[in-house]
Amino acid sequence: MMIKKYVDDLFHGYKSTAELEDFKEEIIINLKDRVQDLEKTGKSSDEAFAEAVSELGDITAIADDLSREKRKEIIGKMYVDPKPKLSAGYAIGYTLAAGVLLFGIITSLITYFSAGNNLFIAISSFLPFVVPAGAALTYLGLTTETTAKYPMDWKRALIYALAVGVILFGISISSSHYFMENSNPAAILGVLVPFVLPGILVIAFLILTEKKRFKPWLMQEHERYHEAYAGYYKDTEEVTKRGMLSGALWIGAIGVFLLIWILTNILYALPVFLFAIMGELLIEYRMISKHKRNSATK
Repeated sequence: MMIKKYVDDLFHGYKSTAELEDFKEEIIINLKDRVQDLEKTGKSSDEAFAEAVSELGDITAIADDLSREKRKEIIGKMYVDPKPKLSAGYAIGYTLAAGVLLFGIITSLITYFSAGNNLFIAISSFLPFVVPAGAALTYLGLTTETTAKYPMDWKRALIYALAVGVILFGISISSSHYFMENSNPAAILGVLVPFVLPGILVIAFLILTEKKRFKPWLMQEHERYHEAYAGYYKDTEEVTKRGMLSGALWIGAIGVFLLIWILTNILYALPVFLFAIMGELLIEYRMISKHKRNSATK
């Protein structure tokens, strides 16, 4: 009875599944066997129980006869909350931030048409809404627990949110200047650089120093994926060919982009990169297909 209560308390708060119940039963059986062995050496029931529990240690290593794969599967499932609950505060926050953003879009559209299709005025009217809404959504998104990730520390998420707000502010101001009559490119860059560049640098620093927030089950999935993916690149010759194809593709894409930009407009040149990405995906598909064919013939 004491052992069963101890194991039940050990897994308190986890969602009950058939696999978890089997795992608990095996722990109980192992603990009972160990307590009986210790009692045969002259220890009292309480002493035997305390020593058996102290030997328990990591529950994933309780019994040698539990297969490694089964332990991974069960422990992984224990860490997965299929539907993390969103608190009322966060639900209200998401709703308000989305509402502010939507209201800003509607307001800027009304301003655009009422001001004679003036983009400068429209973007200026959008600015007071997009900056706080974008920063708020960034903060809420980073501090919300998902199926795959744990929430970020609120202080770090706040820095992310402020950086995003500064970037959005700089982009909005520079965009409105761009659509002004007789706009000066130097003035546009003068507004863009002091806001966007520091914001990007702050976010880059945060990303580079970011700790992994993935849940255990996702880490296991990543490991399996990397093990499978590594098999595609064991052949050094194929890796070299893949690198040369990819390099040629992007050098050509950049050349075509610059040529179209010079001859026409940058808007017409941007789709070149979409075709380059499609080419990259086709190259990757070729690598994977060839590896599968070679594996099937062996």
